[in-house]
Amino acid sequence: MNNFLFKTSTLTHGNMSLRFGENRAVLQNRKQFLAENNITWEDHVCMRCSHATAIISVNWDTPLDENRMIDAEVLVTQEKGLTLMLLTADCLPTALYDPVTQTLALAHFSRQTIAENLPIKTIEYMVKHFGIQAEHIEVSVGPYIHTDSYRFPCTLENSSEAITPFVQTHEAYVAVDLLAAQNAQFISTGIKKENIAASSIDTATSSEHFSHYMHTRHGHPEGRIATIATMVS
Repeated sequence: MNNFLFKTSTLTHGNMSLRFGENRAVLQNRKQFLAENNITWEDHVCMRCSHATAIISVNWDTPLDENRMIDAEVLVTQEKGLTLMLLTADCLPTALYDPVTQTLALAHFSRQTIAENLPIKTIEYMVKHFGIQAEHIEVSVGPYIHTDSYRFPCTLENSSEAITPFVQTHEAYVAVDLLAAQNAQFISTGIKKENIAASSIDTATSSEHFSHYMHTRHGHPEGRIATIATMVS
């Protein structure tokens, strides 16, 4: 997995979301993080997520707003040097790379989007529009909330068929294994288990990452980290 750059910011880089900070400061945080990785502002596109199912192909001519953002849950490109950016705070920031067709995707997989089978839809989209074969795909997952942390005090209401098998029931709580739910969908499309690599960082317990779960339950600072993915020559 050394043909593309895959990096995630930390608290030291500051909040990356316009929802939780003053615009100028947030955009400066993004620019500095990109610059640290030798990426210019003009060479990136950032997705604005809403837990929907929009999959968008992007290239150098794709129309973006004044902050170089576009509404999507998944961005896909074959443009070398075009950097994809995603903002998260517990969800799975997942890159999918096909070295054969030189296709790269960056995806926002949350409990909601996994419930909508977005991992499967992403592979189907890449097959249809870019001619990839699932068995060639290499998957990288950045920092996310791990099962031991993603707890709920009772049964999980309105759990979908895509999530229910990955809900672990304990005496006083239930826990959700988002990574297993995502990976089950990938493997069902033909992606090899050994081609999936996930971060060991749990955003809920890390002192270096934002966590929406910990903000809502324990008042931790609200914000978003940024994950970037780009193919290199």
